[in-house]
Amino acid sequence: MPLRELTVENLAVVESVHLSLSAGFSVLTGETGAGKSLVVDAVALALGARASTDQVRAGTDTARVEAIFDAPSIAQDDPLAEVVAAGEGMIIVRREVGADGRSLARLNDRAVTVGGLAALGARLGEIHGQHDQQRLLEPARQLALLDGFAGHADMVHAVAEAHRAWRTTTAAATELLTDVHELARRVELLRHQVDEIVAAAPRAGEDTELEDQLRAAEHAETIARSASGAVAALRDDGGASDSLSSAERGLATAAQHDDRFISLADRASALAVEASELARDASHVAEAVDLDPASRTAAEERLSLLYDLRRKYGDSLDAVLAFGETSADELELLENQEGERHRLRAEEAERRTALELMSESLSVARRAIAKRLADAVNEELPPLGLPAEAFGVEIEAVEPGPGGADRVTFTFAPNPGEPPRPLGRIASGGEASRLSLALKVVLAAADETPLLVFDEIDVGVGGRNASAVGERLRALSAHHQVLCVTHLPQIAAHADTHLVVSKRVIDGRTMTEARLLDPSERTAELAAMLAGEGAGEEAQAAAVALLRAAR
Repeated sequence: MPLRELTVENLAVVESVHLSLSAGFSVLTGETGAGKSLVVDAVALALGARASTDQVRAGTDTARVEAIFDAPSIAQDDPLAEVVAAGEGMIIVRREVGADGRSLARLNDRAVTVGGLAALGARLGEIHGQHDQQRLLEPARQLALLDGFAGHADMVHAVAEAHRAWRTTTAAATELLTDVHELARRVELLRHQVDEIVAAAPRAGEDTELEDQLRAAEHAETIARSASGAVAALRDDGGASDSLSSAERGLATAAQHDDRFISLADRASALAVEASELARDASHVAEAVDLDPASRTAAEERLSLLYDLRRKYGDSLDAVLAFGETSADELELLENQEGERHRLRAEEAERRTALELMSESLSVARRAIAKRLADAVNEELPPLGLPAEAFGVEIEAVEPGPGGADRVTFTFAPNPGEPPRPLGRIASGGEASRLSLALKVVLAAADETPLLVFDEIDVGVGGRNASAVGERLRALSAHHQVLCVTHLPQIAAHADTHLVVSKRVIDGRTMTEARLLDPSERTAELAAMLAGEGAGEEAQAAAVALLRAAR
């Protein structure tokens, strides 16, 4: 049983309603305006429908819906797999809609996005409302219904991917420069830029090194004097090197008599070596600082060249090098553009052929299934008061697109002898309603959605055909849990479970209530639906007869 319980708080005129639902076919009845459709709205919220602040009961801050479902099977790699598994076979959905526009969705006490809830909700239930009759007239909807009946999802997806690939290649080919003069100008500019950077051969960080070198050259005299004094302090007689060598010899002599001085002697030796190396390195660096005029001029010219590259091509030499690589790649592409154009055109033709072949395969499959859909729907028509063979499915070839190369048109011929015409141009409101129901019955029978909710789809259906509608809804309940809002007692009589929605005024506020009817109450409700409140014995007898006939 997909939907087990539904709790609604502060949703429009509903203050608090709790429903325990059964498997099979359940109906919701009640007077107009009592709030029957609010129950459907609550289920829709639990399935991930978009919420509105208008749904929050006046004078309250938040509308709440809680629904308990049996968990459907779900793949291990599904993003919601862990959340569903946490429910141990159950899914508890909580939706909160704030008067301030805030909306919250939870699955098994874990917050999810409304989009994530809707993705799971599509596997839990489907709601059919009166607006479906208008959508039924749309060509795109008719195509989707045919594919849904046939189970063509994989083929449709493959065609959509083939179309996307073809369009991507076409766009890439179009983006190539086709103006010969513009192409030549672009190639000349890129070649100049690349040659200039290659000729300069900059190194990352080279400008910083030259800046440091020239800055030191400006103070060469001070650096030389200071470095010379340091070298002298290390090397001259009586300097650090001599002192450390003397210390090393003294410690080495002491170590001959006391092992504790061995490590100290080693440290003194290391310091003496370090002092000698320090003097040598300081001397070498000082000599390199004092650039001769020619070397200094060369360094300044090189730095000026690097600055010029940075001004033209980037804020740093790293950026200049990156620009050079990108420009070289583009230059290579443009110099080989003719070959690239031929390659893309060949790829475009190949992908176009693949799209046409996939579209043709899908067209063949659609044409094969179209008659089966028409036959299945036509079987449903006579009990609904419509002519047999009145419904048809026509398929017209069109330019291949994301949905294939077909335009599907549902046709209707309500008067025998007259040619069929597109459904939207000939069906009356009542006929469209009954055709919509026939399609729903046929398509739902092929659907695996556990819960099917029908919201007043009997609009335009007369009492003469209502019993047939009820029979079909009951037949659907053999494979689905069916919940239907109806005004017709002939439909309600076929239900396994009957819920009545009523409203009353308490302390000046309208309250909506819903409760399950026992057998005696159910007879009274059907009688009221037949003859109004206070129905007499004849209406009671008619209600009993309806229930008996439905069984």
